Amino acid sequence: MLPVFLGEQVPSELLATTLAELDETLQVLEEKFLQHKAFLAGPQISLADLVAITELMHPVGAGCQVFEGRPKLAAWRRRVEATVGEDLFREAHEVILKVKDTPPADPTIKQKMLPKVLAMIR
Repeated sequence: MLPVFLGEQVPSELLATTLAELDETLQVLEEKFLQHKAFLAGPQISLADLVAITELMHPVGAGCQVFEGRPKLAAWRRRVEATVGEDLFREAHEVILKVKDTPPADPTIKQKMLPKVLAMIR
């Protein structure tokens, strides 16, 4: 999210590696945690579901369609959203989902943050 916020391009090799890692993580989430359950910890929603959906909404906010091509994960998201309530779900993720549509950070802030961000992503 920081490169999006700062208006910086992520090197293509790093992006490819990151997306491959995300794909592996999504597979583990589906196969090891969600399995055939309605929610991650069983038949009822839990804190695990709320934390996981919040983490997955970050790449969605950056324009990555993490639920596309993953029907089990997409169905889980719909169950979480329905259980929490559509309005509360939308409100909880409103800021993160608008990041890709907002202009990059002020140049002064960008100048201060950029070295730290670049150090983190390299």
